[in-house]
Amino acid sequence: MPSSVFRGSLRFVFAIAFAGASVCVNQAFVTADETTQWLQLIEQSKSELDANRLPSQEQTEVEVVAAMEAADAFFQRVTDPSNYDAWMKFLDFGPLQSAIEGHESVAKRGNAAVELSQRLSGPEEGLELSRLVALRESLDRYLAALRYGDPKRGLAVIERQLETLTEILSPEEIDGEQSESTPRSLVDLSGEEVAQIESIVETLAAANQSGDLVSRITGRYSSPNLRAFVDGRVIADAITRPVNNPERVNDCLLGTRIIGDARVVGNVTGSLLPSEGNVRLLIRLDGQFSTSTKGYNGPVTLRSSGFGQVYAARQLVITEKRIFAGEPIATASLSTQINQINHPLKLVRKIASKKAAEMKPQAEAISRRKLQDRVLEGFRQQTDEASARTFPDLDAKMSPWLRRLDLPAPTRTIGSTTDAVHVQATMRRPFGLSAAGEGPSLSMVRTATSSGTYPGGYSAAIQVHESILNNTVMKLLAGETFTPEKLRDLTSSFGIPSDKDDASVETDSNDDEQAESFEVDFSGFRPVYFEARDQTLRIGLRGDRFAQGDRELDRRLEVSAVYRPAITGDGRMILIRDEDIDLKFPGGRRLTLSQTAIKANIEEGFDKLFPMTLLHREWTLPSTLQLPALAGRSAKVIGIDARDGWLTIVVR
Repeated sequence: MPSSVFRGSLRFVFAIAFAGASVCVNQAFVTADETTQWLQLIEQSKSELDANRLPSQEQTEVEVVAAMEAADAFFQRVTDPSNYDAWMKFLDFGPLQSAIEGHESVAKRGNAAVELSQRLSGPEEGLELSRLVALRESLDRYLAALRYGDPKRGLAVIERQLETLTEILSPEEIDGEQSESTPRSLVDLSGEEVAQIESIVETLAAANQSGDLVSRITGRYSSPNLRAFVDGRVIADAITRPVNNPERVNDCLLGTRIIGDARVVGNVTGSLLPSEGNVRLLIRLDGQFSTSTKGYNGPVTLRSSGFGQVYAARQLVITEKRIFAGEPIATASLSTQINQINHPLKLVRKIASKKAAEMKPQAEAISRRKLQDRVLEGFRQQTDEASARTFPDLDAKMSPWLRRLDLPAPTRTIGSTTDAVHVQATMRRPFGLSAAGEGPSLSMVRTATSSGTYPGGYSAAIQVHESILNNTVMKLLAGETFTPEKLRDLTSSFGIPSDKDDASVETDSNDDEQAESFEVDFSGFRPVYFEARDQTLRIGLRGDRFAQGDRELDRRLEVSAVYRPAITGDGRMILIRDEDIDLKFPGGRRLTLSQTAIKANIEEGFDKLFPMTLLHREWTLPSTLQLPALAGRSAKVIGIDARDGWLTIVVR
């Protein structure tokens, strides 16, 4: 029987949100002229609102009932009676069925539908089943119909949303009067305003209105919101290895038995090739070949030596699934020299020397061909071992979790240039907004030692856009109630690990004065967010209610912490928090005396959730990594950049 495991889901969600990475297609910034077109399209949408397109409450209600019956029949058919009863107890269709059959109010039916939808979305095994996914989708349509199904009220809501969108895009007011300047460009919008636009777009889509406007906005905010890079020199270092291959020679060449030693000394190297959709890698062997042999032809023996160059190359195409190897090539050059001919008779030695000189070109050609074939076959075998490697199926592992939590499946591509491997990914709900354009070029990202990040000066970099959280955790966290313990898990999942040493000191100093626990209800709009603007990173949480003991603050609150990049004395970069957190109570109403008393407790509780420093620790790669050149090595953050909604972290 399923059970609630919220902490695991948080870690998984944030791992997806941050574990991703991307390279964006080139897009120009939105111009004011384009924003003008949007404003015109908004006015057109107002005139084209159509009550007939609003979702039908009657139709979606029938679909929900049918979906519940289908799920019931499914579990009755595929499970034993005990497991069926457990599932039915967990799903608890009764409240919604009763509300529908009793023709209860819209509010009661809506509350029952929301509660069922929340039970259906979670980390429990089984919630990814297609019957339950279909039920969640039908519940979403039903809730939209309950909100907008009444024509008069529904169209009024949509019109207000369009007016709000107009206000966001229109020129800003100065001294209470609207400026006559051109409309705002999207690059000037704050993270809060983009999130508002996203909420409006999802409202329009749920009400089946303003299709052209929805397509225009979602199409513009469609660039990947995760990007990652691995420097080409890191890959080259992982592949490069010396070659020193001795072998015995035992061959027959033009009737002469050849015995001796041969050796190839050189290096195997790798270099990236430009490619999109996969990574192309050229593996090369450059070496020198030398021999020392003794030849036997009847009573005559010959001591000879040889030297030359060998070269082999093969192209590997690396995809997410496996490695494909092209046909290898090899070349060889060889020059031999007879150092001594042995026979008791001088005449025989003279004849043998003359005969050997005549046969030398043919013998060298045969030897060169054999050498080339041996190098080619040996290189093929070694590179075949690499190409036989397969990679875990990420989609197969991620899909059940994504379906359980109603998270979007990331779309991603990989590629390479001569300098780096890049990955781009987009985490985006069906009508969510991702990035409006590509992230800053690495050459613009300042590090602790230079004004930009250049090939050879870093190991890896990741860029995360602030739209990631809106498209992943918003629905999962909205309306949930959290205690400080759950909030600490949340911040850890967000990439804010608590410092155990600091925590122990803090615990010791507060043994005599333990803070009273509290709980917070997260808001439905942007419950968790981060904003990367003007070289500052703001991390924030929003709540609708705060309670501590028998005291309760039943009003909206927003708490955030601001971090700024700083350079340390040992050449690293870290994020340092501003001393005070920012606690606000939106709405303008003044706090009562009792609420003011609670405020200090709120500030103290939230202050402990945000460490004073972030990204201050070195990362150590696993010693079991299958790349010996990288296994066990430490990496430190050398660059942090926060601008235009993108957080860039560079490590070396």
